[in-house]
Amino acid sequence: DVSALTGFGFPDDGRGLATVDWDFDGDLDLWITNRTAPRVRFLKNNSSSKQNFVAFRLEGNGTTSNRDAIGARLELTLEGAKAATRIRTLRCGEGFLSQSSNWIHFGMGRNTAISRLVIRWPAGGTEEITALQANQFYLIRQGSGKGTPVRPSGNQVALNPGNQKPYVSSAITRTIAPKGLLMPQLEIIDATGQTKPYLPGGTAPLLLNIWSSICDTCVTELTDWSSHAAKLRESGLEIVTFNTDHLDGGASAADARSALEKSGSPFPNLKISERSVKALDFLQRSLLDRRSPLPVPSTFLATRSGELIAFYRGPVSPLQILQDISLGDPNLSPEARRDASVPFRGLWVGRPAPARPNRVASLMADHDEVPLGASYLNHCASLLESETLDSDGKRNLGDIYYVAGLLNGREKTQRSVAIKQLTRARDLIPDDVRIRLELGRQHFLTGNLLNAEKEMTVAAKINPDDLALLMDLGLMRFRIGEFQRSHEVYSRVAQATPRNGMALYHLANNEVRLGRLPEAIGNYRDALTRVPNLSQAANNLAWILASHPDENLRSPKEALEITTRLCRKTGNKSPLYLDTHSIALANMGKFEEAIVAAGQAIALIPAQNKPAIEGIRSRLALYNTGKPYREMGWSR
Repeated sequence: DVSALTGFGFPDDGRGLATVDWDFDGDLDLWITNRTAPRVRFLKNNSSSKQNFVAFRLEGNGTTSNRDAIGARLELTLEGAKAATRIRTLRCGEGFLSQSSNWIHFGMGRNTAISRLVIRWPAGGTEEITALQANQFYLIRQGSGKGTPVRPSGNQVALNPGNQKPYVSSAITRTIAPKGLLMPQLEIIDATGQTKPYLPGGTAPLLLNIWSSICDTCVTELTDWSSHAAKLRESGLEIVTFNTDHLDGGASAADARSALEKSGSPFPNLKISERSVKALDFLQRSLLDRRSPLPVPSTFLATRSGELIAFYRGPVSPLQILQDISLGDPNLSPEARRDASVPFRGLWVGRPAPARPNRVASLMADHDEVPLGASYLNHCASLLESETLDSDGKRNLGDIYYVAGLLNGREKTQRSVAIKQLTRARDLIPDDVRIRLELGRQHFLTGNLLNAEKEMTVAAKINPDDLALLMDLGLMRFRIGEFQRSHEVYSRVAQATPRNGMALYHLANNEVRLGRLPEAIGNYRDALTRVPNLSQAANNLAWILASHPDENLRSPKEALEITTRLCRKTGNKSPLYLDTHSIALANMGKFEEAIVAAGQAIALIPAQNKPAIEGIRSRLALYNTGKPYREMGWSR
């Protein structure tokens, strides 16, 4: 990356950029606007490499073309062995909130001769200009057929240059965290090689340093800290160093002891687990847009309650640490913490962004570290439960429990934990549809359909216009046998979306259970009109038409037409369709064919599905005696 060589290496948060030959010396200068100070910056082109140019100012006729000739297209052809054409378009805006000069500048490099200029005016006419010289400024009026040389007077505004050094990039950073971002539960490896939680004293701010003995910068930093150990301890800090030599295999325990002796470190040194390094890595990535791996050394400054104050990539001086301790004051406003996070003063357009533990967990989940994300949120929730929370705090805790429930719910063995967390989230934010739906889903996955239906019912009251939610609620009520209440929900959906074939299909299913067969037949027909490939609706309709005991509703001929299509479509591989087909055949008096179809259906059903097999065998017995099957109880 050689962009710094251009002289653009400033710490500005740039926005607009406009080009202009400000001093009319033949090269383009730049005006830049920034979100941060300085709001406007002028960059004068002082390049010593003088090349050739030509510039044009257009003037439209004011009738067919606008006076400023906005929209004109210019094609400049240079002379030479390899004729080159350069194209420019005059626009009234370019880039972000910017408009460059209406002098159209062509760089010619070392070329000195111009063949022609072709102008396509906004109205559509074309004009060719010749007899043009390099290193000149021309005014061209539409229809004149020529370019008039002009000598611009230059800008009379005096601009005093500022002496600002280009920004020097560094891998060493200091990042102040927003209030409320919690540290993960760290684990250490004891002398026996076992992993156990690291439990700080809980009475003092924490300074946690990640280091390696093969890192010279790490040892230098520890040496610096050691020389200021008294001041650091006087501040009340609890300082612990975490060594990573055992994780990368680049050094031995003896190397770590030697490095500590060399630095004179008086601070406790512990072996950190790989899981904890990952957790800290995701924590620091959540704070930064450019997400790079956790380096050594890295340092985390936290309050005694486990809230992250600052994160330092690379070495940090004891003086900086001592200055930053005060940012952990619980009485410090979020605005003051935010002001300390930037190296310059300015005006803010909004309130400080709140800490988002869920963002940390989401990063973990995105990198297939779902258990790590769930564990982090479990830890955050346990810490926040001990605090007195206002309404915003309760909503934040509820969000944490919600995402924790989402992550834990991915694992079958953790669904009971997920339900507890989602229940707590629901109690904290009772009007949150997301939480109600996820809690209902987890109840459904564990087989508790009644609780699932209760949560979905409340969700539907909160958001009564969510038709997808109503469809799911109707299905849940159908599964628990609440056919009338399921029918009511699907009726609402069908009324709101008359072309919704699936809603009509579910209406018909409920009507069958409620004994409202004429309505079911009508809704199955309407559903198939809207969704012709809805095979299950076709099969259910055929079952009713083939087996209804009322000859006014029974229509075995139509049923046979339907089942013939279904069996052909599935290649006679669906026992469900073959069973219905056999009923239609028997009711048409085709008992031999019905016996064959029923036998095919039985052969396709797994042996363990005894109820289905026995049902078809009972119908097969009727066929063998020359009797059709008639559905006397609509339990199907």
